[in-house]
Amino acid sequence: MTGRRIAARTVAAVLVAGCAACTSWQPRQAPRPSHAASNPPATSAPAEGTPALDALLPFSPSRLQAAAVLAGRFTASWDSWSWRQSPAAWLTRLLPMTAAELRPALAQAAGTPGVLAQRDATRQAATATAAAERIRDLTPGSVTVAVTVRQVITSTSGTTQAMASFAVTLTPRATGWAIWDLEPASAGNS
Repeated sequence: MTGRRIAARTVAAVLVAGCAACTSWQPRQAPRPSHAASNPPATSAPAEGTPALDALLPFSPSRLQAAAVLAGRFTASWDSWSWRQSPAAWLTRLLPMTAAELRPALAQAAGTPGVLAQRDATRQAATATAAAERIRDLTPGSVTVAVTVRQVITSTSGTTQAMASFAVTLTPRATGWAIWDLEPASAGNS
């Protein structure tokens, strides 16, 4: 684990603990408002001296939303394939979404002879849909999104359904994101 991740996790833990303490603390006797006082208008601005949540995040909420969307799109493409589709065609869909460091591993996965032979022998095809569930890790240099995938697999023996969970790590690109790593959720990306 890098020093940045440890520092980011430490800051996040302190903020969470502070927020939990603030929300759970109750005064013994709440002061009653005077009849002449009116309720202040509700605002979305933080209290004076308290930074807005956006200021505490390494990326804007809209940029994090874009990361979650890309993580879902990539994972659905990863788990959608057909025995009729060449490994190159499968890769062509994935490569524009990936960081250069991930491309050699994808090329190796695309051409796994045993997997391709099994798909061909049973005429397997899979269609996947994915949903980003939550942000699992957030640092100034990456975000890891937990993604759940539902896959429908058809073959000569019928149709089956499968579910899987992945941890998808993305790194910032100029104005967007690139997939840097994909692992089963149980394995990590930490």
